[in-house]
Amino acid sequence: MKDITEIAENLHDDALILEGLDDCILGYSEDGILIYSYARMLDYFTEIDGMNEEEAAEWIDYNVLGLMPNGLGFIMCYEV
Repeated sequence: MKDITEIAENLHDDALILEGLDDCILGYSEDGILIYSYARMLDYFTEIDGMNEEEAAEWIDYNVLGLMPNGLGFIMCYEV
């Protein structure tokens, strides 16, 4: 995913778009909610922001997942 505008018309009005993390998007659900990759976010924060993996995981858990409202928002995908 490179540009959120390509799929914006398919998203729910209340879908939460995480600014600057377009490359971490896997896709969207049938309800129009964005699906983000936890692994890609780890890569992003370690490579772009210079954090180590533990710092990146802590930052994501607190600052990204902490944004999650009850109900709509985004889906975090934990790949196996």
